[in-house]
Amino acid sequence: MNTSNLNHVLGEQLIDVRQAALMFNLPSYWLSQAKERQERRIPHYRVGKLVRFKPNELEAWIAAQQTSHEGAADA
Repeated sequence: MNTSNLNHVLGEQLIDVRQAALMFNLPSYWLSQAKERQERRIPHYRVGKLVRFKPNELEAWIAAQQTSHEGAADA
């Protein structure tokens, strides 16, 4: 499988830790460390030893985090 096929899953481009951190202004250790990804339930894909992300899934995850924090503040 070549690189261009690896970077696309069902037509959507996958991005790496650095790109995701820059794009969404997230700490890179949240994305690069398995423990952090698991605790925060960050959607990701493993491609061999590599970790990749779908931008639209990260965007939805961030929106869900903001919604859950606003709901907690209202309680």
